[in-house]
Amino acid sequence: MRRILPLSQIKPAELDGSWWQFGATSRFGSLMLGAWILPPAHLVVAEQFGLSVFLGYDGEQDIHQASRHWLCRPNTCLILPGRPLSIESSLFSGLAFHLDSHRILQTATGMAGLSQTPDPWVKSVHETPGWEPSNEPALATLQAMLRQAMVMAEQQVGSSQSVVDRLQLDDLIYRLLAAMIFPELREETSFERLTQRIEAGRDSFDELLDFIKANLGEPLNLTQLELHSHYSRRALQYTFRERLGCTPLQWIRNQRLDAARLKLQNPAPGQSVASISAACGYRTQSLFSVDFQQRFHIRPSQLLREARSSRSS
Repeated sequence: MRRILPLSQIKPAELDGSWWQFGATSRFGSLMLGAWILPPAHLVVAEQFGLSVFLGYDGEQDIHQASRHWLCRPNTCLILPGRPLSIESSLFSGLAFHLDSHRILQTATGMAGLSQTPDPWVKSVHETPGWEPSNEPALATLQAMLRQAMVMAEQQVGSSQSVVDRLQLDDLIYRLLAAMIFPELREETSFERLTQRIEAGRDSFDELLDFIKANLGEPLNLTQLELHSHYSRRALQYTFRERLGCTPLQWIRNQRLDAARLKLQNPAPGQSVASISAACGYRTQSLFSVDFQQRFHIRPSQLLREARSSRSS
């Protein structure tokens, strides 16, 4: 259990009974999940950085943290700050894992398509007394999806760790929890009000697209896009897929090919396939020719010849 929670004390509630415990831990990307069946017990958890998530499956855990009192029961999801807490448990089965505060904020910011994290979100994560999802239908659906994600994660325990990591189940879990924590990600009207307060002028994502279009001839990679936009790498991948239906590098490639097609159809004197491909950011003409033919079903050299022939005639 100490691999998941920094326990400073654990003792049975019934001192004259024998002690037993069943538990297992699994790692999915950056997340370490712990599942336990405990007899009635008293636990004390020390302070830790970030947030802790508790999912109840059977029995009850009475959790005290500062002046707050929480009850973790079947089908309950609690998201609590990393401050010290004590737990009085009945015969209980549940699951717990740790969330990184910075990553949950990064994930929410990327899902919102924002260039910077709203101050109220930062404050809510670092100063929260905790969250317990209400009976709001959207929250009930998200919690059901979270539990399904846990089942999917558990089914992959027998797979190789590389397969588990490639599935990025930890990313899915972070996105589900971000949507549970920040109501603006669930309510369109609230999100519109938020963006109006934060974004002055154009959308930051549109500005990133303009930057890419203006620099197609330059080497562009995810690291450069991160530095220019302040999106995280994961947020870039998520936002491009959500808004454009492709990855950032796929979109850049298509923009380069579109620009090259215009240049081939309207060539300047002395331009060649090699010069046009270089101007559009391709390092080798051979790769450009392959990509161009796959996209437009015509060789770039043929399109250039046809354009010159049409102009001369």
